[in-house]
Amino acid sequence: MRIGKIGLLSGVALSMCILVPQIHAQEAPKSYDLPEQDLGDALRAIARMSDYQLVADGRSLKGRRAPSLAGTYTLEDAVAALLAPSGLTADIGERTITLRGREAPSREAVTSATDIELSVTGSRIRGAKPTSPVISASREKIVELGHSDLGSFARSIPQNYNGGQNPGVVSARQNGSENVTSSSALNLRGLGADATLTLLNGHRLAYDAVSQGIDISAIPLAAVERVEIVADGASALYGSDAVGGVANIILRRDFDGLETSARMGGATDGGAFQQQYGGVTGRRWKSGGIMIAGDFARATDVSAGQRSYTHGAVNPEMTILPSNKQLSAVVAGHQSLGDVMEFGFDAHYIRRKSRFSLPNGSGTNIQSGATASPDVESWSISPSLTFHLPADWEMTARFTRAISDSGVKAEIFSGSSRLFVNDVRYKNDLWSAEFSSEGPLFALPGGEARVALGAGLRANGLDGSIYRTTSTATFAIQNYTDSQTALFAYGEMFLPLIAGANALPLIHALQITGALRYERYDKMGSLATPKLGIAYQPIADLTLKAAWGKSFKAPTLSQLNIAPQATLYAASRYLPAPPTNENVLQIDGSRKALEAEKASTLTFTVQLEPSSIAGLKLEASFFDVRYKNRVTYPIASSSQAFRDEYADLILLNPTLDQVLAATASLPLGVQNLSGTAYDPANLSAIVYTGYQNVARQHIQGVDSSIAYAFFTGSSDFKLEANASYLKSDQQLSAGQPVFEQAGTLFRPPHWRGSASASWKRGEISMAIAYNYLGGTKDSRTSTTYRVKAFHSADATIGWKPQGSGLWAGWSFLLASQNILNRKPSLIRTTSVALPNYDATNYPAIGRTISLTLSKAW
Repeated sequence: MRIGKIGLLSGVALSMCILVPQIHAQEAPKSYDLPEQDLGDALRAIARMSDYQLVADGRSLKGRRAPSLAGTYTLEDAVAALLAPSGLTADIGERTITLRGREAPSREAVTSATDIELSVTGSRIRGAKPTSPVISASREKIVELGHSDLGSFARSIPQNYNGGQNPGVVSARQNGSENVTSSSALNLRGLGADATLTLLNGHRLAYDAVSQGIDISAIPLAAVERVEIVADGASALYGSDAVGGVANIILRRDFDGLETSARMGGATDGGAFQQQYGGVTGRRWKSGGIMIAGDFARATDVSAGQRSYTHGAVNPEMTILPSNKQLSAVVAGHQSLGDVMEFGFDAHYIRRKSRFSLPNGSGTNIQSGATASPDVESWSISPSLTFHLPADWEMTARFTRAISDSGVKAEIFSGSSRLFVNDVRYKNDLWSAEFSSEGPLFALPGGEARVALGAGLRANGLDGSIYRTTSTATFAIQNYTDSQTALFAYGEMFLPLIAGANALPLIHALQITGALRYERYDKMGSLATPKLGIAYQPIADLTLKAAWGKSFKAPTLSQLNIAPQATLYAASRYLPAPPTNENVLQIDGSRKALEAEKASTLTFTVQLEPSSIAGLKLEASFFDVRYKNRVTYPIASSSQAFRDEYADLILLNPTLDQVLAATASLPLGVQNLSGTAYDPANLSAIVYTGYQNVARQHIQGVDSSIAYAFFTGSSDFKLEANASYLKSDQQLSAGQPVFEQAGTLFRPPHWRGSASASWKRGEISMAIAYNYLGGTKDSRTSTTYRVKAFHSADATIGWKPQGSGLWAGWSFLLASQNILNRKPSLIRTTSVALPNYDATNYPAIGRTISLTLSKAW
């Protein structure tokens, strides 16, 4: 039945593809109206219109002009007409326009349709295609589907789990998921935001708050060229955190002119009134360019009393979506310094304030509960210097400095009076310096063997503090400053053994890649992570890929610095009971001896692009992740601490010296909940329940996708469907049972899927999308309940007037998400202070409608 749902989804999309008249491999003619302009700009415009990539030597384009082009042309004829005066030629292949000179072709910096260097996420080799599957979405596609920021887009990705750090997660914790700062962090495969690495233009950013995730919503959408996601282990290339995968936000390299936009919208059931104002400007010149983008957004909150499915079951003042006010900006630029050197940089800034309420009972939050006001300020700057060396080698030096400063003021009320105020602050900082080089080594039958080498230093720091203010005093609950430094070196090799003219029967192409990274930490020693990949094409239309690798995640600085706490319990609390009837001392908190979490990953991918149906692409991938040494609390229920499997965590009949040594440095001393006097010389045992490297997880599943883009008459069509099946389980520590994770409440569902169709003709464009979030099971009690799946549909209608006059440069986009106003399935709760739905999976905002006006000046 589960397979049937997604099979139907893919089958509908495939049927739509088959019903459309097939066209041969040559691109259908299109209408062009291009003025005389720079040759590079003209070629990029044509490539963008046809969804191709431009591969070109930047120096061969310098100073060259293209004639005007008006009329209907095939892609081949249009490119030939633009190149005619220059004497240059081009090869048009698999979604690629490769520019050739009069002499031997140059393999200079490879550029995409917007002149971005074509180094695809998942490989550091220029022009190499990664052997792991890559999810890619352009800014145009993200906007077309109705998303106004990268956080909304991230939550729509089938391979992503929305639990963890996200605005829609109600801050009454649901199995470890919690909204602290209203930021949005990717959480691939549900392995945690700290196990997904997010990059900006290929470099790291400062961690967000305490979770060690990265806030993807900090980057204005207007500044983005595309987002690439590799949902596969990538520590061999990028280092720590890339266990679930790596995402790369690639900025626009150049922009000429000024565009402004205004967006307003809201939820039809009330709340979430949104205002968003943004702009992007820039200038491009022969030797460089600069781009500046900014965005201001604000939204009102959604409370439980505004939704029919929470009204009466949940305190009406509970915030289910926080209010939010955000200012963000990005600057990026590049400048050639002669023929050899190029200077580049990017920088970003964000300031966000939000507010939410969490009542504890049926009264208002100021009678019993809490209000929280997060305030986040973060920034980064990353300059680089690239040297274009002889023999097609490049060397780059990059420095990155970033800070994320998060503060939360939480006011706690009880009995209609304020008990205390907690001032929480987490300040993350990052220093990074990296030197890398890439170039050819020797010739192989399938092309040049290439290598990428690099080394550098990275330092992460965290200042964490919690100060509590009561009516009589202010004191520290937690206060620490810590840092972690890593030296690293890496190498990657690309070996194209067979390709092109060297093809053999049933071996159209064969390439092998290998990578190795070494990191040495000042706190946890050193480790090396390898990755191997192979791509095999038995025929031109079919590609088979396999990738195997090791990945890791260093323990977070917050895990290393959680203040230890000791609690004295009576022996009667435990079942089975301790060997004597004396009290038990239980010590929680972190242990400095934490090691890296480690994983081995394996993927197999099948990719089909039939030449008989131009624009059709089908892909399916199997993935398997075996994740060990996960940092967690080793005892599922501390009342069962004296079971045999926990023997290594217990010190029986401790001496007085052992007890005094264990409690000597506790900042809050011993909390006595035993009901009797504390006698350190007379204890049954000491139980250590703090963080340890004990948990194991096994994750596997299948991703599949189908995409078909075609042109008929004067209309452009794009059809897509994506589905992901996930199976995962966890063993908390050796000797304990294995528990199912995926498909259970507050965990990723087994199935996620989406399908979309877009149409564009002249000034008008339309898009529809269907989203599927599979059901889960609630087995928190002896009776298991099913939580139904969530279905929703989105739609957009766009109008972009052509020509000159009053409407020149304007565009309008009407968007609605969850257009059918679907509600999340309800779950059992034991308190009006807890949400009665799974906020980690299913959105509660309901239908939203927005209108965006944009103007190109």
